[in-house]
Amino acid sequence: MGFHTYLLRCADGSYYAGHTDNLEQRIGQHQTGVTGGYTARRRPLVLVWCERFDSRDDAFAAERKIKGWSRAKKEALIAGDWALVSELARNRQGRATILRQAQDERGGDGSLGEERSAALDEVILSLSKGEQPNKTSAPVQTTLSPQAHAAILHAATQAHPNEACGLLFGTASHIIAAERAANVHPQPHRHFEIDPAALIAAHKAARAGGPELIGYFHSHPNGLACPSETDAAMASGDGRIWAIAAGGDVSLWRDAPSGFEALSYRFKEG
Repeated sequence: MGFHTYLLRCADGSYYAGHTDNLEQRIGQHQTGVTGGYTARRRPLVLVWCERFDSRDDAFAAERKIKGWSRAKKEALIAGDWALVSELARNRQGRATILRQAQDERGGDGSLGEERSAALDEVILSLSKGEQPNKTSAPVQTTLSPQAHAAILHAATQAHPNEACGLLFGTASHIIAAERAANVHPQPHRHFEIDPAALIAAHKAARAGGPELIGYFHSHPNGLACPSETDAAMASGDGRIWAIAAGGDVSLWRDAPSGFEALSYRFKEG
């Protein structure tokens, strides 16, 4: 069983952090308002970031830390701007050092609470990047062309109330284009199956020097922009990118061997 920490953007522009052992169910509860509290009064909500952790303790620790982050730091995390998140953490640590020096001069206890907090920020950041603490390599920044984003949403609209599906083309770090394919599943209103002919054509074109097939997209007409249990059962762990459209939103996920990993992205032309 995996655990997720997540961030929701509320209708009033604020952010809510939480953790769960069933992401799809929990987000659905927030959307319907059954959870009550903060999010119930600020619907509709959009899932803007999530990360999988191996234990509930790790997921809960990440939630508690992110709740205490500034808006700028949360938005840097959502955008996948790890350098900015680290810079903001260092700035906080610097302020903590000044505070400690002032306490020492006043004869205070010299508490390092703020510094410990900033250090824990770095640990959570390394976990969210899929790293072990103190690992220095940076993750690949995923980018998405506005044209591909628009094509995914258009396909979802055109297919409604059925699920849309199609192919993603580009490189390992940049999605250049999205091409709609026929959904040949017997129950297209609940599931999707990309037309094998479209897959074969895409692989042939790539071998002939055409664009590389890097992943797939589909829509959730009445669901959330995150992988469902059916999606998890279909996943092969081949590392390709999945784009999911729902409610006018598009989320990106890596089909990793350990399960779907949420990808932050920014727009990039071309």
